[in-house]
Formats: sequence, C-alpha cells, structure tokens
Amino acid sequence: MEYILFIFGLLIGSVITNLIIDLKTADGTLKIDHSNPEKDTYLFEVNDSLDKLGSKKRLVLQIDNEADLSQK
Repeated sequence: MEYILFIFGLLIGSVITNLIIDLKTADGTLKIDHSNPEKDTYLFEVNDSLDKLGSKKRLVLQIDNEADLSQK
C-alpha cells in the first residue's frame, strides 16, 4: 500500500512541477521559418537585454514554428 501512495505522490509532484514550469513567463522566443524546403531559418529574440543573460542559469523560450522571416 505504501508503494502505491509513493508512486501517486511522485505523479502528483511531477504534474505540479510541469504546470509551474509551463506557467513561468518565457525569456524570449525562438522563431523558425520553414518556408524554404532546403534550409530552415532561425531567429532568436530575447525579451531582456543581453547583459542579463550572463547572470541566468536557465533560459526559457517559446517556440514559434509558424514564423515568416522572409525579407519582403
């Protein structure tokens, strides 16, 4: 019985941890342009200044797979 409670606690803890990480605001965006079939184009945008990145241990990015980075 104790094993079932232990596993149940682990599952609930991992779900809560994932919710907290998902709700955390992103530090920037990684934009991916798939319009050229030969080569994908990537653009990395940071919300804060680049000087603040050196003091961070972790960087959370949102990914935009539908970005249009073409130069029109």
